Amino acid sequence: MNDNLSIVIIVEGDGEVEAAPSLIRRILWERLFRYDIPRIKSMPTNSKSNLLKRFEQFLEYAIGEDPDAILALVDADDDECPVEEARDLANRASALNLGVPVAVVYAKCEYETWFISSLSEGTGERIRAMLNIASSVIAPEDVEGVRGAKEWLEGRMPHNQRYRETRDQEPLTHHIDMDLTHRKSRSFRRLCHAVEELVGAIDESEAVVTPMLGGEGRTG
Repeated sequence: MNDNLSIVIIVEGDGEVEAAPSLIRRILWERLFRYDIPRIKSMPTNSKSNLLKRFEQFLEYAIGEDPDAILALVDADDDECPVEEARDLANRASALNLGVPVAVVYAKCEYETWFISSLSEGTGERIRAMLNIASSVIAPEDVEGVRGAKEWLEGRMPHNQRYRETRDQEPLTHHIDMDLTHRKSRSFRRLCHAVEELVGAIDESEAVVTPMLGGEGRTG
């Protein structure tokens, strides 16, 4: 067993720098039962616009970390189709022939949507406690239809309390209800599948890039 396997995650926001590795570890451990990829590191890009503009450059930076796989995690804007946007970035990654598997995932519409999905009746107690959200607050069934997930959470917190990505995202990530979120959020299902694809590609030493049009995706 290789104890030095690693995944680099390209993220857009400061909050995800700590939160995204925690979430990927939970997916690896709790859904895939994989404990052999100990090094999960985020690469911040400062903003979504910067990530998109300099995507190839950030991929090259990531390769400089000598990873076994790369994951790009981006928030989708209201007017964006996550599947189409992810395919566009995946095509850009494929053109670089990086030699390692790469997966692109767009969260619809924000990382915080996955916190909201945990707030069903009888679930999400720790998230409620950490944000002081009442037990009567229930997430909508169409959780990905929420626009402004950060504002949705803050609007249900006490008036003197504010949601802060850099303070709240990582601790809250430990309390996402994984099964419930997997059921309610298509983009979370895509994230879980993307991690599974990366792990499979690492095992098979295949430099796949996903998602891709037409079932393509190998770069060598």
